[in-house]
Amino acid sequence: MPFFLFGWVMGRALGSGSAPASIIYAADLLGAGVGAAVSYVLLDRLGGFATVFALSALCFASAVTMFSLSAGYTDRQRRQSRSVGLVTGIVLLVAVPLGIWLGAETDAWRLDFTGMKGVAPDKTIVGTLKGKPDARVIRTEWDSFARTDTVSTSDESRRIMFVDGGAGSYMYKFNGDLGSVAGLARDIEFLPFAAGPADKSIIVGAGGGRDILYTLMAGAKEVTAVELSPGLVKSMRAFADYNGSILDRQGVHTVIGDGRSVLERSRESYDLIVLDLVYSQVGGIGGQALAENYVFTREAFATYLQRLNPNGRIIIISHQGIEGIRAYYTGFESLLRTTGGKPGDVARHTALLMAPEGSASPNLTMSIIQKSPLTQQQLQLLKAGTQSLGLNALFLPNSNEQLLKPLLNGKTGFDQFVRDSEYNVYPTTDDKPFFFQVEQSLPVSLHQWFIVIALLSVLFAFFLWRQEIAPQLLSVRAGSTADGGRTPIPKRFGAMSYYILLGIGYMCIQTAIIQKTMIYAGGPVLAAIVVIVTMLLGGSLGSGIAGRFKVSVLVAVIAVIVLTIGLIMLDFLLGDRLIALGTITRMAVIGIAIFLLGILLGIPLPAGLRTEERRAQGSSPLFFAVNGIAGVWGSWLAITVSVTSGLTITLAIGCLCYAVIVFERIIRLRRLKHERIGTNES
Repeated sequence: MPFFLFGWVMGRALGSGSAPASIIYAADLLGAGVGAAVSYVLLDRLGGFATVFALSALCFASAVTMFSLSAGYTDRQRRQSRSVGLVTGIVLLVAVPLGIWLGAETDAWRLDFTGMKGVAPDKTIVGTLKGKPDARVIRTEWDSFARTDTVSTSDESRRIMFVDGGAGSYMYKFNGDLGSVAGLARDIEFLPFAAGPADKSIIVGAGGGRDILYTLMAGAKEVTAVELSPGLVKSMRAFADYNGSILDRQGVHTVIGDGRSVLERSRESYDLIVLDLVYSQVGGIGGQALAENYVFTREAFATYLQRLNPNGRIIIISHQGIEGIRAYYTGFESLLRTTGGKPGDVARHTALLMAPEGSASPNLTMSIIQKSPLTQQQLQLLKAGTQSLGLNALFLPNSNEQLLKPLLNGKTGFDQFVRDSEYNVYPTTDDKPFFFQVEQSLPVSLHQWFIVIALLSVLFAFFLWRQEIAPQLLSVRAGSTADGGRTPIPKRFGAMSYYILLGIGYMCIQTAIIQKTMIYAGGPVLAAIVVIVTMLLGGSLGSGIAGRFKVSVLVAVIAVIVLTIGLIMLDFLLGDRLIALGTITRMAVIGIAIFLLGILLGIPLPAGLRTEERRAQGSSPLFFAVNGIAGVWGSWLAITVSVTSGLTITLAIGCLCYAVIVFERIIRLRRLKHERIGTNES
């Protein structure tokens, strides 16, 4: 509903004739870019609900501004309206901070989880609070990435930390003496920690600190704990008395960021790299946009192997069997590529275990990928641990090799062996990083999204028929030559194709660039905000240029294609050098490049609207709406193609849309040239 009303206001503004479409569009993009940046900052300061409350005041202020500037026809009425606007503005300046303060004091921003119904199954905090009468939220921390809730139960030995109500991790009561948590050695997850050296360890996704305790118990002297959620780290430090200041314990170094980015920039070597349930679930069930996909790609595992000591190992602990097997196969393939060895030799570097149904952690899988072959001592420890804990050994060298038998006996190659699986367990790449998409078919959410967009498009087409096409057809049938100021139907459909291609092309390029930027940003939210803000601000400048100067649309569209292809080539050729830079420098370089792209992307739409207004005044809202509908289809297409074919193909489709516009423009210019020549000859 808010966006429906935003669209209505935008349509009225474009159709009013009070300002050129390029100026209105430039102001809209400028406000959107500033608003996105402000919301990113406010989320860290105020939290989600208070930020929405604060930003809603801007919408109210815009209405007051319009009223104060335009209401009334006499000087007295104008003075009165401006006085009302001034008073309302002062009230807003007082009311918004007061409202935010009162909301915090009265706990108005609190979510009642126990009162929720029909909640998605991945929001496990609801089940925890409903299933345990003594469970309660004792702290909530917001940041731009997610919301972190700390829940206490009757079990005083540990608390649960939920990120966006989904991914939960345990924070244990710890007094600084490892003997006080010795019981953790009986956990299923501790087994791979104990199976080898751990003197220098790094944990990707430290969560509530359990893996830090595991590594310390395994003999670690140095631990680097990497956590993507700043709110979770802040909450952990707020409960330092409870968890023994585990994040700041001597020998423990805590880093807020993306684990892969930290390892990419590191020049250290480690005995142990831990990837334990690295999935925050902030993208929702079936969501991919904010999932930690890049942690599990082929290129990521290549980095991990480079950062291991000669006898170092990677531990991957996964939610369930399919994800665990996919991670195992990715590590296996990385070893094949790194060592150049045969599958039978590489297999001796690996192990794959699974907790059975009915256990404390059903279907939890544990993979070990070691740089050197597993020693006999390690194999004996893993075998004994598997038996004592009741685990299923899916693969253990020299004892449980059935899983890889077709591969080890040389009857099939690795690619064919992995692709023959019922599920999509083939290793992911940076170009096609969707690790958690294990179904062979498209996600259900994409099918649902398709249906919704199709219904909205049918509704729009019906509206278009009633308001635009039917009146012209009736006029033609009646023999009337008057067109009511409308553009003829054939020309209108030709113009619509231009805006449809712009909408689809823009969204394909933007969506793919956001995904590609994640690997450099070290976090999905920072990647999204850098791309969206710089593209919007650049688009605003481009729209202003289109309105102020006579810019060739053909040249601008060609430049979009050239610059997009250039960015793809730079990513391929200089990506390693870029990721080695500091975060601020990396984001500045990426931001400047995308800002320049945004300028070019911001020219074609307002330039086209200006042309349509010359043909038929008041037609801008229609074509703006067509572009909006096409943008929604473009976003669906971008995600679908990215999941099935990769991000480079998605960018190529975006460039193809702009290339079709170029082709159409060239044909039109040639036709006009021939018509002029024919007219002159006549």
